[in-house]
Amino acid sequence: MRSRSMLPVMAALPLAALLLPALALAEASDYYDHKGTFAIGGGWNQPAGSTTQYFNSSGSFYFAAGRNLGTRLALQGEFTHNWLTVDPDVLQRASSDSVQITGSNARMWSICLNAVFRFKGRTGAIPWVTGGVGYYKRSIELSTTTQTYVPPVWDPWWGWIDGGWVPGESIVGQRTDAGTGFNVGFGVDFPIESSTLLFVEARYHHAILDERDMELVPIMAGLRW
Repeated sequence: MRSRSMLPVMAALPLAALLLPALALAEASDYYDHKGTFAIGGGWNQPAGSTTQYFNSSGSFYFAAGRNLGTRLALQGEFTHNWLTVDPDVLQRASSDSVQITGSNARMWSICLNAVFRFKGRTGAIPWVTGGVGYYKRSIELSTTTQTYVPPVWDPWWGWIDGGWVPGESIVGQRTDAGTGFNVGFGVDFPIESSTLLFVEARYHHAILDERDMELVPIMAGLRW
């Protein structure tokens, strides 16, 4: 017959079996104890508001470096590069009888200072919200197909290579606008090892520019450590 003093211990064994992995994870996962914090990621962006009249979705790249002020709060500087795709209807409207717009190159980058507030403790998924202000710069180039003359050249291996007229691109219009702006967003960190996390996030960026403001919603994923 088992002693009564052993019953509480035996009853606690199943609970301990469930808690030990979580306790081990909590002990090993000092995600935000170090002072520095870094993140790198990328994804795609979706125009919002009036920006949808001029641009279609494209890609984004993101890098951040900052300081943890505790397990729940961080301040970080962020660089974001957004590739932009000009809507084909906009290119058609920009064309005329004398110049046909056949291509475009558009982009926007920003440098922002953001605060990040985390909602949960150390284990499992950690949701957070962020917001900040910064400097934004947008560049747009419009081009048309032209014939470009390539002169003949001498190659030591192939000998003379004939030149001639080949299709090329000529820039017929360009514009750059810069100004201040802000961003707000939310995300979730998922621990993958003791000091590295996988994050997913969605942001809303609003750049206040000279002619027309830019509104973008990048959705990105990456690594934080």
